[in-house]
Amino acid sequence: MAGIEIPTELQKKIEETGPVDLMVGVSGPAGEELCAKAAGSLHGIAAKTVVVYAGGEGSAPVSCPAPSIPLVAYPMRAAQSSFPLWADIALAQQSILALAAAWKVRACVMIQSDLAALNAETIRLFAEPALEGRSDLIMPVYPHGKYDGLITKALLSPLSRALFGRRVRFPLAFDFCAGAKALAILTGHSSSHNGNGSHLMWPANAVAMRGGQIGQAAVNVQHSIQTGDLELSAILAELAGSLFQEIETNAADWQRVRGSQPVSRYGGEFVLKHDAQPVDPRPMVESFVLGSRNLEEVWRLVLPPTTMLELRRLARMSAEQFRMTDALWARIVYDFALAHRMRRVSRSHVLGALTPLYLGWVASYTQEVGGATAEEAERRIEQLARVYEEQKPYFVSRWRWPERAS
Repeated sequence: MAGIEIPTELQKKIEETGPVDLMVGVSGPAGEELCAKAAGSLHGIAAKTVVVYAGGEGSAPVSCPAPSIPLVAYPMRAAQSSFPLWADIALAQQSILALAAAWKVRACVMIQSDLAALNAETIRLFAEPALEGRSDLIMPVYPHGKYDGLITKALLSPLSRALFGRRVRFPLAFDFCAGAKALAILTGHSSSHNGNGSHLMWPANAVAMRGGQIGQAAVNVQHSIQTGDLELSAILAELAGSLFQEIETNAADWQRVRGSQPVSRYGGEFVLKHDAQPVDPRPMVESFVLGSRNLEEVWRLVLPPTTMLELRRLARMSAEQFRMTDALWARIVYDFALAHRMRRVSRSHVLGALTPLYLGWVASYTQEVGGATAEEAERRIEQLARVYEEQKPYFVSRWRWPERAS
């Protein structure tokens, strides 16, 4: 990962302060006064702490209500992407990690620019396992209900778990903590990028491939993410495309991984929300059926004949009968990851053609868990993750011998 050019004034600040125990980095513009106010809540943390936030060149220093905690602006690069939400955050994360390495910090806590995680309790949950040497990387588990974060539940988390071997619920997270070992790994790790050129951070995958110890903290933090006018297909393409690129970059490593390992848990029980309203699957089934008509040519270039037969059978079902098995969905995701690598079809077409299939799985899932409790829905997602692991040999075989897959 490329470092940042540290301005002279900031370099002077690093030299004056010397090595610090803990850096709290705000990954994106949040406003200096808000950062200063929130940082004041950290005065009870014993570790020598510095808070850094995004600022332009020559940003004036802002005083912090806790005088012992320096508040410092770091240079923020603008993302060259039509999807600024994730690209901007990833660029900020890269800048913070590079600055943390230059400052020789023992632990770096990354938080989203809405500052929802900038409080003493959350920072301690993240930082203490790293400062005490219990984990190299601490990822969050956010409060979630059975219909929340379905792209993560259906694709990002189980695919990362099956390939990289760690049971991390939110592998693409806005908040996390990197200890000294994880910092060295992440600052030396090449960021993945998708066909749109944006760079996203997958810290748990990188640390897992280098043998680091990973933990998860149950944090009572909820982010309100504004996606603007982005359609589902654009969001799915951005996130899946980045993970598919990460898979290609690390192919030599994940093929040696067998099964998955649990990670350490910190804090209380994971918070499950119980207020989910029933979801009507019919619009999603209709999108799947429409996709089966309009995208069949692309699907045939990506998916094997047996999968196409199963999809045609599903397209004839009523919404009430519609059920896509986890094994079918996992194989579809694996085949799309392979097609993304092979480029027999343009990556934009491959990623765009995934959306109706994803909606098919979601339609099936929502019907299965419609009357389930949040705990039962959690067990349903665990079942999906195990199926991804069971189907991994299918993917490894097709990855190693792609000529057979064609």
